[in-house]
Amino acid sequence: MAKQERAGRTRQAVLLAAADTFADAGFESASLVDISRRAGVSKGALYFHFVSKQALADGVRTEAADTVGLAVLRALRDGGPAVQALVDLTHELARLLREDVVVRAGVLLGLGGRPAGCADGAVVAPAGSPPEPSTDAWRSLTAVFRALLDRASAAGELRPGLDREQTAGLLTTLAAGLVLFAAESTGRLAPAAISGLWSAALPSLVPADRLADYRV
Repeated sequence: MAKQERAGRTRQAVLLAAADTFADAGFESASLVDISRRAGVSKGALYFHFVSKQALADGVRTEAADTVGLAVLRALRDGGPAVQALVDLTHELARLLREDVVVRAGVLLGLGGRPAGCADGAVVAPAGSPPEPSTDAWRSLTAVFRALLDRASAAGELRPGLDREQTAGLLTTLAAGLVLFAAESTGRLAPAAISGLWSAALPSLVPADRLADYRV
């Protein structure tokens, strides 16, 4: 058991070091030597858990997807007002992108990586970078937003006649914008910035007499 726990800690240390390196330098510029040094493990120990840099990138992206998936699941299971769950979910996604380097690195890898020194934080797909994720991820997020909007509609939270399909697409675009901001500057993901977006968007979703019911 002690050996398994030690192996688990080593694997997690390697993943965190890889995420730090990918977020700082991008996939192409990251080296396994730098990652092993940052993790404080030998290159042999790194290879025991991950056979290649591509395998490390896949591991970071999988862990990032799992973390985001848990946040989505909590939103879907929230027993309170569905519109509030939508607001809270976007705040949580922004927080994860700000504070969780594995999530941030997984997102940047999905965009094609961000090489060090890239002007203005522009996202460039370097040669040899992991392939971009399929659009299934965005479709899944749209489905989550649509499910929460459907629940909000059934509870009478939404403005009469609101097109829930178009609104779900708009919220997905908002989430995609948060992802792009993560590549540029995590400061764009500050709670006040997300609150400002919702202050502008919420009046188009809910009746005026219900605006005070929600925390943006």
